[in-house]
Amino acid sequence: MRHDRASDDEDLGINMTPMIDCVFLLLIFFLAATTFASEEVELDLRLPQAKSGQAGKGDKPMVVNLLADSSIRVDGRAVTLEALKQKLAAAGQRNPEQTVLVRGDEKAQFGIGVQVLDLCRIAKIKKVDFAAEPVK
Repeated sequence: MRHDRASDDEDLGINMTPMIDCVFLLLIFFLAATTFASEEVELDLRLPQAKSGQAGKGDKPMVVNLLADSSIRVDGRAVTLEALKQKLAAAGQRNPEQTVLVRGDEKAQFGIGVQVLDLCRIAKIKKVDFAAEPVK
């Protein structure tokens, strides 16, 4: 039986490669999870201020953004009133308890907000909230 000298000199420590792989996979998972969990935010939208109101509930609302240039955005995409009507109808059919959060710019036209409310009513969505910044 031969016994090699080279194998005696090797350090028989713990192999760290699988642990490093797991740490990198966890890091990627948490980075991706926080990216997907972020709330939809329109950066060029300035909400009006209000002294009263309460924070929204924990359920996931459908967010409708009304920009100052009278455009409507849902899920980061510009939509027409007809497309919004279809989206609201589909959401109302999927979930009878669907909530809609209207986030209107302080310079947005009031008429657009009323049209969105009307479309929610047509789609039989009863829970409609308007977003505002608290007065500081």
